[in-house]
Amino acid sequence: MTTTQAIPRQRTIATARRGALTLDIVRDVEGFHALQPFWDALLDQTATRTPFLRWDWVSIWWEECRGDAQLTIGVLRDVEGVPQAIAPLMLAHESGRARQHLTTLSFITGFGDAHGECLDLLVPAGRENELTPQLCRVFALLQRECDNVRLNHLPEESPNTPHIMGALQESFVRAGVLNRHDGRFIQLPASWNDFEMLHSANWRSNMRRNWKKFITEHAGSASLAGEHVSYPRAFEKLRRLHNMNFPEGVSTFTTPNATRFHQRLAEKWLPENRAILPLLESDGRIVATIYGFIERGRFFHYQMGWDSSLAVLAPGKLVTRWCFESAITMNLQVYDMLPGDHEYKRRWCSSKQWVLDIEAHNPVSWRATTFHALRAVGRRLTPGGHVA
Repeated sequence: MTTTQAIPRQRTIATARRGALTLDIVRDVEGFHALQPFWDALLDQTATRTPFLRWDWVSIWWEECRGDAQLTIGVLRDVEGVPQAIAPLMLAHESGRARQHLTTLSFITGFGDAHGECLDLLVPAGRENELTPQLCRVFALLQRECDNVRLNHLPEESPNTPHIMGALQESFVRAGVLNRHDGRFIQLPASWNDFEMLHSANWRSNMRRNWKKFITEHAGSASLAGEHVSYPRAFEKLRRLHNMNFPEGVSTFTTPNATRFHQRLAEKWLPENRAILPLLESDGRIVATIYGFIERGRFFHYQMGWDSSLAVLAPGKLVTRWCFESAITMNLQVYDMLPGDHEYKRRWCSSKQWVLDIEAHNPVSWRATTFHALRAVGRRLTPGGHVA
């Protein structure tokens, strides 16, 4: 892991004035931490407000998961030096044989362990047409330092998206959408009964029968971490149950780096009700749990785990039911199951939203040219396949 001392201490590599605003590039940890007083305040003004852009998430990720990445944060400042918009970017190497030799310009937390699920520029809503084109000059300033750009999990509906695409098309080649991922969400009704009525009679009957059986025949109970199960114990149980369903290599949630990251994040956010861990217990032991975040009246369903030896009880479905009921009780407006086209998400949530993985290549990089050529050959040799 790169140490703080190994990160270049030069803070600004270029300046581009636009009226009263100045664009600079923050490259050192001191400059990064100097942005803390402004970071969340800016995020609170943006159209894209998710937990994955919060200062806690980004700064803890940088400490635990950055690997060999280098900070290249674009900051648009006023004449007094106050940040008006931020581009949370880094230079890094993706894992995998195909991309590991490319220096990639990406969002901080854009890939790797504990990566963010919904990422964007920090630009106040309503000012995107004014500020985002100026902030996006950062891509031209960094073009010579990277082989390619890979901006993962950018909301398609973000007002920043067309400006980002336009800036990449000016300074790079083959700029476009590499992947388009759908995510499921639902507007929550006023009560659990109202939510049940959104589903078929058969769905309601099965859910009620399984819930009653869990409570009466298996000494089942439902609670939230912190009520009578401590946060550390609940989080550790989440890790173990998650591992039962997602073996090593399938999920990055329980890798050492991700574990340290989430332990630190959960320690801070669970007591603040910015994260919750709904739990199901059977005969006094935890058999299922969900880990998710709360932001602006929206619940983000992030990870879950259940005891696979109790498959007959369908604990995954039951803990999801309890999580929905908890979100409704907390007066949250939206339940967001995040990107990923899975059948269980379609059963619970009826609405769709999209996030994009955007890619562009440096026209003078031989590595990027070679990568693109080899990928094109791979796609031709794999009919119907996809080579990212």
